[in-house]
Amino acid sequence: MSQTKIATPNEPVTVTTEKLSLFQRAADKVSYGMGTPLNIGVWIILVVGWTPTFALHIVNASGSFLPTWFTSTGYNFPLNLVTTDAELYIGFLVGASSNRSERNLEATLARISAQDVQIDSVEDKLSEVLSQNTALTQEIHELTKAIHEALTGDKGIAKP
Repeated sequence: MSQTKIATPNEPVTVTTEKLSLFQRAADKVSYGMGTPLNIGVWIILVVGWTPTFALHIVNASGSFLPTWFTSTGYNFPLNLVTTDAELYIGFLVGASSNRSERNLEATLARISAQDVQIDSVEDKLSEVLSQNTALTQEIHELTKAIHEALTGDKGIAKP
């Protein structure tokens, strides 16, 4: 894990990020690629190309073009094994994608939290400056009044 410090006016906020393994980086890239329009387009083209191959009898659908061992009942187990492995792989890709989304969400929430701390700091400083401004305005008012009294001799008492 590595830690990144986000500077704020009062104190730094630490955001913890994990160092990704080679598997995680590869799985992130593959699962990202699986959801891209290019990947979906390739599979649509393959399905659209595969279907007419049998529908237009370019290849005999009875399976005579395939080796006997491939179409035999005994091959069902290995074939099912391959498809089961493919389903597991897809499940792992979904898990890797979910983990990537969770890491991105955690990083985003950490940045929002850091901004919240910074906003609180700015609010506190604005409050201090506003108090100083109010005090200075009061002092200017009193000083102006004192100067007026000194120049005119008028203490602000109304004369009947």
